[in-house]
Amino acid sequence: MNALQPTEIEYVFLGKLLVPYCDGCLSCVRVGEESCPEYATIGPIAARMDAADGLILGAPVHTFAVTGLMKNFVEYFMYKRNRPSFFGKKAIVTCTASGGGHKGVLDFLEGTAAAWGCDVVTRLGISSAQIQKPRYLALVDEGTRDVAEKFVTAIRGGRHQQVSLTQLVNFRAMQNMTRSQPGSKNFAYWEARNWLEAGYYTEAPASLWSRLFAGYIARRMRGAIRKGNIRPFR
Repeated sequence: MNALQPTEIEYVFLGKLLVPYCDGCLSCVRVGEESCPEYATIGPIAARMDAADGLILGAPVHTFAVTGLMKNFVEYFMYKRNRPSFFGKKAIVTCTASGGGHKGVLDFLEGTAAAWGCDVVTRLGISSAQIQKPRYLALVDEGTRDVAEKFVTAIRGGRHQQVSLTQLVNFRAMQNMTRSQPGSKNFAYWEARNWLEAGYYTEAPASLWSRLFAGYIARRMRGAIRKGNIRPFR
């Protein structure tokens, strides 16, 4: 990235935060993020993330899944899924594994960043077991250069990326949930931004088919909620 333009990277090592495991009290969602018992630690990190031009979420793969450290960190930002604010902020996600599991971890990190409002530019998974092989290392170098260039270019451009069908459906699900919570902090947040009747959080482009299909899914969701026929997963 520095070869493309002067860049300042600020690192947050989750193992050094020493925050206890989130107990899922959801106070951050119901009352506000400031009510989190660990806000003295999490709050300043959220402010640093908010001030950054872009975010890089990275984690190793443990037992074919994201690490407990990263999952715990994400739990403390549950309110960001309800009240996203990182719109226009670019993100990349990366992981390493000695074997497999890259896709699941990259999917989790990408979904997390997107739910917070980020435009996820690209991603990269690396096999640590192959890193000593010259041919593989050359491919890693090529991949990291490509990721860095796309990240810097996206930050420079500043435009919203096209919204995917998954993002539209997730928005509609959150919209339906929030509409059913009048008087809540989430409802007030959405109402202030005119999201309760919107097609998406922003004016980011999306295909007509994706918008129509997401609208159809949203109607099905509302119907299922009214009928109370949502079944347990098996």
